[in-house]
Amino acid sequence: MKKQLSIIFNIVIPTAIGLATFFLLYYLYQKLFFNYRWLAAIPFAIVTGYMIVENRREWKMIKQQG
Repeated sequence: MKKQLSIIFNIVIPTAIGLATFFLLYYLYQKLFFNYRWLAAIPFAIVTGYMIVENRREWKMIKQQG
């Protein structure tokens, strides 16, 4: 049970918050700067890369503990 809570609090929730924040910013960016919306791929790549690195780090910690 503790391992499941650790996964939820350290991986799922931060990932969901990060992606929700990104899509909110992307929506606002698209509305305000419609002609330059293709530039939004850059922050998406940065956010996605950051989430992948963080989730890998968390999975390594969880595997070491269990």
